[in-house]
Amino acid sequence: MTILIINNYYKERNLNKVNQVSQALRKVGKSKHEIWHFSEINEKSIKDDIEAIVLSGSAAHLQNPDQASMYSAEVEIVRKVDIPIFGICFGHQLIGNAFGSQIHALPQPIRRFISAKIMEPNEIFSSWKKGAELTLCQSHQDCLTNLPEGFVPLAESESCKIEAMKHRRRPIYGAQAHIERASNEYPDGWQILENFILNVIVKS
Repeated sequence: MTILIINNYYKERNLNKVNQVSQALRKVGKSKHEIWHFSEINEKSIKDDIEAIVLSGSAAHLQNPDQASMYSAEVEIVRKVDIPIFGICFGHQLIGNAFGSQIHALPQPIRRFISAKIMEPNEIFSSWKKGAELTLCQSHQDCLTNLPEGFVPLAESESCKIEAMKHRRRPIYGAQAHIERASNEYPDGWQILENFILNVIVKS
């Protein structure tokens, strides 16, 4: 079985950044995956051997109607497929947008490791207790303004009130942080990804 990574970078394919997701999956023991560019979704269908989807970051802004329209096919995938989905940064925002959230820009971009507090331990945060603080890599300027319908908040940070979330009934998760950009000093992002594999994909 294979994990599908959707590359959401639109100005250039930016494979270096998308390959960070691929490398992180390998690091946590999931070596079999493939990468599609979001523009290819209309031409392809999700194959039976795809066991989960990871949505990458992007420099796009979903509050820009012209840019948002480029991702309409991906939004439909998020709304309709029943396999596990994990959205990273822009992917997190796209999931929110697909289920009715608004998005706003912060006064300044944030690009550093910061603390995030767990509000609701569950599958992806099973390694920690409620109230635990993780150190995660942030690289963004946009955030979800409101929690999408049908979701519960899982974590908050100084950069975003909705730092992580999950759907109440479906295996859909999002994190504003770039969990794939963890480091040996700050490995929490890798642990979140490993928890998603072990507690969501394997058990689905």
